[in-house]
Amino acid sequence: MITEDDVNPATLVTDMLRPPWRHDLYQALEGPGDTAALVNAVARAAAAADASAAQLRGIVEAVVAEGYEELGCGFTGNAGMPEDYLLELCDRGVLIDELGHRPGPRSLLTRMCEVHRYEESILTLGLELYRDPRVPPDEFAAFVRRYGDVSDGRLLRALAEADPDSALKQTAYEDMLGASPTATDGGRKAAGFHARHLANAPGSDIDGLARFLDRYGDPQVLVLLLESRIRDPERGELVESRARDATDPMVSDALRRRKHRRDAAGPSLGSAAAAALAATGDPDVLLLLAANTRTPRSILHDLSGRRASRGARAIRNAATRTLLDLARRTEARPEI
Repeated sequence: MITEDDVNPATLVTDMLRPPWRHDLYQALEGPGDTAALVNAVARAAAAADASAAQLRGIVEAVVAEGYEELGCGFTGNAGMPEDYLLELCDRGVLIDELGHRPGPRSLLTRMCEVHRYEESILTLGLELYRDPRVPPDEFAAFVRRYGDVSDGRLLRALAEADPDSALKQTAYEDMLGASPTATDGGRKAAGFHARHLANAPGSDIDGLARFLDRYGDPQVLVLLLESRIRDPERGELVESRARDATDPMVSDALRRRKHRRDAAGPSLGSAAAAALAATGDPDVLLLLAANTRTPRSILHDLSGRRASRGARAIRNAATRTLLDLARRTEARPEI
C-alpha cells in the first residue's frame, strides 16, 4: 500500500506515468482513514519535481481521465508547466480552484477573469494592474469597472489599502469608488478603508486625506476613521475636526468613544475620570484603563475579576499585570 513515505520529487514523475503505480495510489486513496496526508505529499512532490512539459501534461490528463483530478493540483504549480496548457485547462474548466490561486502568468489571470470571473484571480490581477507602471490608468479603470461588482465589491476593498504606481491610478481608483454605488456595504467599506489608508500611509499627505473626505461624506467613513489608530497627530486632528462638524449621531458617538479611549490611556488620568470611564462599560476603554498604571487600584481589582463580556480575558490579564507592576514599584521604593 502506497503511503506518503513512498512519495518524493525524485521519483514521482516516473511513478505517476506508470498506470500500475497510479492504480496502487488510487487504491490507497480509497482506503479507510484520513488520506489527506497522502494527497498533500503528492502535491508537494509534484510542485518540486523535475519534469518536462510533455510529462506534466501526460500526468494531469491521466489523473483527470481516471477520476482523480485533485492529484493534478500540485503539477499545475510546477515550474515546468507550459503556459498554453494552463490556458487550455482554464478553457476546459479543469482544476479551476488550483488555477485561480496561482499568482500568474498574467495571461492565465486574465483568462480566469474573463471565462470564470474567478474572485481570487480578479483580486490578484487587479492589484497587479494597480501597481504596474506599464499599465495605463484607463486600462486599470476599465478592469475595475468590469469586475468591481464581484462579491459585493471585494476588488474595491482590496485596492483600498494598496499603493499604486502613480497618482493618476489613485485618482482613477477613487473615481471608481464614486461611480460605484457607495450606498452598498461594499462601497462604504472600500471608501472607509481607503480613507484609513490615506490617514496612515507614509506616501500620502494631509491634503490628500482632506480632499478625499470632502468628496466622500458618508458618515461611516468618518466612523471607521474615528475607530482606527491614526499615527500622525495632524491627520488625527483633521478627522476629529470633521467629526465635530458632522451632525450624524453615529459620528458623534464614535467621536465620544475616541475621546474616552484617549483619556483612558492618558498619562494624566485622575481618579474621578477613571471612575467615569469605567462606568461606560466600553470593553475597549476598560482594556486601556486596565493597562494604565494611573488607574486607581480599586478599579484595577474590579477589572482583574471581570467576566462575561467582550474582551473580558484580555481586560483581566491587563489589570493583573498592572497590579503586579504597581506592587513591584512599591516594593522597590526605598524607605526614607
